[in-house]
Amino acid sequence: MLRNRRKAAGMTQKQLGDLIPLSQSMIAAIELGNEVPSAPTGQAIDNAVGADGELAAMWHHVRKDLQLQATHPIWSIGYLAAEAEATRIQHFANVFPGVTQTEEYARAMIEAANPIFGGNVEEKVEARLDRRVILDRDDPVWFWSILDESALYRVVGSHEVMCGQLSRILELAQRPRVVFRILPYDRGMPCGVVSIGALLLLSRPGKNEAVYWESGLNGALMETPGEVEVYRAFYDHLDLEALPPRASIDLIRKAREEHHAHCTHH
Repeated sequence: MLRNRRKAAGMTQKQLGDLIPLSQSMIAAIELGNEVPSAPTGQAIDNAVGADGELAAMWHHVRKDLQLQATHPIWSIGYLAAEAEATRIQHFANVFPGVTQTEEYARAMIEAANPIFGGNVEEKVEARLDRRVILDRDDPVWFWSILDESALYRVVGSHEVMCGQLSRILELAQRPRVVFRILPYDRGMPCGVVSIGALLLLSRPGKNEAVYWESGLNGALMETPGEVEVYRAFYDHLDLEALPPRASIDLIRKAREEHHAHCTHH
């Protein structure tokens, strides 16, 4: 956009840079997408090439993209957009889904991953908690989660953190559009699959069903019908093996009270 506007105004990169002022190399880097100017500089560039606010408006979108890249793995950014517009999400994993996590559980997860992925822990925690809005908005998403039983017992952070997380799950399960079911140890994994990481199927208005798969170190958003069909079949088999909602809630409550012995929640 900047290159097109600059050329339409009959300016070289050096001439535009002299007006701001910025070096020619910086103007080139901005045009290549390798640098993002500050908001005031972006407005000055907009004025210089006569963009009538278009470039200044684009700056906010670019900054938002950069913020997402700073707080989320690059492979998950496409999923975040799909999550925000989904009307129904079906989830499976051996950890609690991000949109259901307490602040303490989220921080413990992010801190544990930080030696690998780096970044600002508190910014990542805030970004994860912001995603919970899909459950709290006026027209909340239908959220159905199948949890591997190990999610109930593996200590993330501390027993107290786990107690708070399990209490959060029990509270969410009382909402009419939220369902949790447990895949117990003695059922095994369908289709001979040993492990699949996190799996989410998303229904969105006017679009094909999408699948997001994540291993913890990588992930992919898939939208082609053939790919989605494979994961849909796997999830349907999970659905057959998982405990009913009421029995699942009983198991979650039992895990909170018996396994996390220092739990103070009731």
